[in-house]
Parts: sequence; C-alpha cells; structure tokens
Amino acid sequence: MEPEEAVRQLEYAIDASLDETGQRAAAGYRPTFERVAADADGTAVYTLASKLSDEVVAGGCPTPAEANERAERVLGDRAYTDGGA
Repeated sequence: MEPEEAVRQLEYAIDASLDETGQRAAAGYRPTFERVAADADGTAVYTLASKLSDEVVAGGCPTPAEANERAERVLGDRAYTDGGA
C-alpha cells in the first residue's frame, strides 16, 4: 500500500465516523506513512493503516503524534519478526 492510499483510506474512515474534522486529522498522518514506507514497505503501511482505522471505527481519532507512536510499534514489530527487511 502506498502512503497516499493509506491516508485516503483513513480520510474515508474518519469522515464516515467523525464528521468534517477527520480530513484534517488524516492528512496529518501523511509524513508518518511516508516514513513507514521508506523504512519498511507497503505491508507495514497497510498494517499501520489498519491499526489506525480500527481506532477510528472504535470512535477515536488518533493525533499525528499518536500515529507516530503506532508507526514505531509497527516498525519495531517488523524488526523482531523479519529482521527488519
């Protein structure tokens, strides 16, 4: 999954769940997704998007800082499970 697609999918989920405030919040995730894509691959981007989407569906709206925390966990988990490749 490309970073732009991940952001677009989160915008749809946030817009559907949280009215008009979602688009601004989702756009703030773009640098995080771009970093994950650069440090890992599309699978990691998809994993992060899934985790953030789950939070949105549950009624939350993670801040960009919280998205960065989730990204660190995704990248850390990859380092332990696949050698970081």
